[in-house]
Amino acid sequence: MRNIYVSFIEEAIMNPDYNGYIGGRVEVTKPDDTFHSGEIRFFTKRVREFNRFRDAWDMKEVSPNELSMIETEIARRFRLR
Repeated sequence: MRNIYVSFIEEAIMNPDYNGYIGGRVEVTKPDDTFHSGEIRFFTKRVREFNRFRDAWDMKEVSPNELSMIETEIARRFRLR
């Protein structure tokens, strides 16, 4: 069942210490939502790799398992620690 909509939203990074980074959120909208009910934050310097990942999943309906995979991959690869 693919009925969870995900949308990647990039936000401006104003701190010059993080020049070359991208950051933002993935908005998660479930079937009964009128507005997104969750978000997954990202912040990374791995821009090309992230862009490929985003292009594969942005503005798609996903299953709960796919959403879990997206959350895991973002936490593992696209969050500054």
